[in-house]
Amino acid sequence: MNDFIEPILGFRFIVTFDTSNEDTDWQSVKGISKSLDTTVIHSGGDGQSAYYLPNYTVYEDLVLERGLISKNGDLYKWCQEMIDSGGGCITKIVPKTLKVALMDASYKSLYTWQFNNAYPVKMGISEFNAEKDAVVIESMTFKFSSFDLQ
Repeated sequence: MNDFIEPILGFRFIVTFDTSNEDTDWQSVKGISKSLDTTVIHSGGDGQSAYYLPNYTVYEDLVLERGLISKNGDLYKWCQEMIDSGGGCITKIVPKTLKVALMDASYKSLYTWQFNNAYPVKMGISEFNAEKDAVVIESMTFKFSSFDLQ
């Protein structure tokens, strides 16, 4: 890992899907998080002691957000196809490798997280409100099998 003198700023990042560079401009990325699931075991007769046994790694959903843009891009079409398949036919799920790279001021990658076997599970847009002068935000939520810091 790199040693940095100053804290890293989180506003320069790039999102890529497999080898495609399309649809890489995002406003925010949320959900780069994992935890260890545990099972609680209480000691016989002792109501004050509990032991936690490790089970497996649990990943939070990855959520990408940006201003609403064209519905003609490959990413939008892929998300539509995956979500509209309804999960009824597992052969229609085509997972991709998704990468999020945090960049420095010269756009050199500092950290890259690789999300394996990612596929969309939710698409949405922000509310329409006549009282606000706000950009419409689209969000895409992804499940994945694991992620690694490269």
